[in-house]
Amino acid sequence: MNKNKLVIIGAGDLGKVVLDTVLQANTYELKNIVFLDDVVERDTEFLGAKVVGGLDEANKFKSHGYKFIIAISNNKIRKKIADELTLPYINVIHPNATISANSSYGVGNIILANSTIDPDVKINNLVIINKNSSIGHDSVLEDYTQVSPGCALGGYTYLKESVFLGLGANTLPKVNIGECTTVGAGSTVTKDIESNVVAIGSPCKKVKSIGV
Repeated sequence: MNKNKLVIIGAGDLGKVVLDTVLQANTYELKNIVFLDDVVERDTEFLGAKVVGGLDEANKFKSHGYKFIIAISNNKIRKKIADELTLPYINVIHPNATISANSSYGVGNIILANSTIDPDVKINNLVIINKNSSIGHDSVLEDYTQVSPGCALGGYTYLKESVFLGLGANTLPKVNIGECTTVGAGSTVTKDIESNVVAIGSPCKKVKSIGV
């Protein structure tokens, strides 16, 4: 009998996808999975798992041997929770993801179905790589970055902390994207992009700055 216990922080759309992924990976039994969410009402049920409280109860579940994953797509909120709570995080990896044995990753990461991670890729912590995405060899994804469905990163791409790549965005090899920058859906990044901006288009260009 699998006695592993898991708290999913965030009972939203990504939370449901994470729960489904965990069940497909067969690493946790449904009866041992709960949600914590500060907004969604207690006892609300998602795919058979219930919301049992808010984040103020996280340490209680930690003391009872639960592991954690933050299933919140907003990079800033994910970082805020991780900064405020010291929790034992797991990685959630879909069984259909293809990850090179010569890549590396930290903790708290979510890697969804049909993603491909090439050799010598370095993924830090609390990163989201959504379905049908490809991460080229020797790329680096710093903490709290997010790659939306259908993205393709050329080799040696460097995503600094809290970068967000929209649906179907692509990068040519050897480009660097600065921290907290958002790249719009369908964009192609052909050269380095500075920090704290929104950039869109093919080729991708800055359209506005983001307040720090």
